[in-house]
Amino acid sequence: MRVRVAIVGGGATGLATAAWLAHDHGIDDLVVLESEPRAGGKVRSETDSGHCLEWGPQGFLDNAPDTLELARLCGITEDLVRADEGSAARFILRRGKLRAVPLSPPAFLFSDILPLGARLRVLGEALGRGRPDHDESVFEFAARRIGRSAAEVLVDAMVTGVFAGDSRQLSLAATFPRMAAMEAEYGSLSRAMLAKMREARRSGRRLAGPAGPGGTLSTFRQGMGQLPAALARRLGHRLRLGARVERLERTERGLRLEGSGFELTAEVVLLALPAAAAAGLLAHLAPAAAAPLAGIPTVPIVVFMASYNDPAAFGSATQGFGFLVPGCERLGVLGTLFCHSIFPGQAPPGSILLRTMLGGAREPAAIDLDDDAVTERVRRAHRAVLGADPDPDRLWIIRHAEGISQYTIGHLERVAAAEQAARAAGIELAGSPFRGVSVNDCIRQARAAAARLAQRVAGD
Repeated sequence: MRVRVAIVGGGATGLATAAWLAHDHGIDDLVVLESEPRAGGKVRSETDSGHCLEWGPQGFLDNAPDTLELARLCGITEDLVRADEGSAARFILRRGKLRAVPLSPPAFLFSDILPLGARLRVLGEALGRGRPDHDESVFEFAARRIGRSAAEVLVDAMVTGVFAGDSRQLSLAATFPRMAAMEAEYGSLSRAMLAKMREARRSGRRLAGPAGPGGTLSTFRQGMGQLPAALARRLGHRLRLGARVERLERTERGLRLEGSGFELTAEVVLLALPAAAAAGLLAHLAPAAAAPLAGIPTVPIVVFMASYNDPAAFGSATQGFGFLVPGCERLGVLGTLFCHSIFPGQAPPGSILLRTMLGGAREPAAIDLDDDAVTERVRRAHRAVLGADPDPDRLWIIRHAEGISQYTIGHLERVAAAEQAARAAGIELAGSPFRGVSVNDCIRQARAAAARLAQRVAGD
């Protein structure tokens, strides 16, 4: 078998790349090779007794044009569901108590989320020290700009929510590039936000925050898994499931991919895989790419979901979006989402559906806990935070040994080195290990990868 483009990895990035190749460039002589019996990677939804269970991301921000266009191509725009307005309230655990995250500077000043001195330090962000000349960590940046107390509580919780990572190890430029760019251009985040507010008022656009663009959390009627399922249907026979690529080499006829029971040759190849898997395939073909890829770690994640038929099981404590836990609280969990409140259609009427995450960089060994130990830990945490520990009517536990890629110090340099060496061998790289872990990031990367692949096919 010979194709123009072979895409290795049928997760969100690989599926979206195939769609963009066909839509943007008219290239459909391609194949997507996925080792698992189903496509979508970690973007997976299952329905059980009226509960929509998300294995991976809970949703995506609806201001990403590429994601919305992809949904339109798949014919599922009418199935878009936006988070309920009642879920706007978000909480951070601080000194054993949930504190509401304030949504404006005046609300922040009078909140109890930090001591008064720490709140004043945050509001004086413009007076923070200037940028160092090295790739600094998220924690170093936050401590420098808004103070150590805010870095340990607010920023650590934010990093936990996005990367399940250690803010002292993650690169600011790689994880939150918008923050780095705003400081570089304006000298401080507050000055940047004032300038952006003036610009937004003039243009009538919605203001974007320093951590990234604004938007409303959204999903689909059948959950996030509806998007990869629709992409897989569009691909049809060009998607091959259970096709694990075990060898990748260059021959006179092109790039040859071999696996158990198949062999094919392609003009160009995209690897949309975890970094370690990509490194393994490139070990002989492009060792200069394999080495930096091997330096991109992942952290394991345990997802615990529980349903309660009694809507008063926790009183009013489970109204809102959910809560995050800074590392200094040492609760044993990373946070909990109130799924029934965010997307009411994801749980039967009158029931509660909670989704709790454990593990990450904070405690990678949590992946080895048995179901009873995970259940006991989560119930103990809910008892301490939510004030009740009712018996769940249903529960589900999902483990991701390779959970979320970690963009540690020097990440962008490693990615650039890997991309350069891989391209020299006719290989492109894209996906969550590289330039953003969200669904929107992966779909954006997919569109850019499709353009590069099309250029290669055209001989440019």
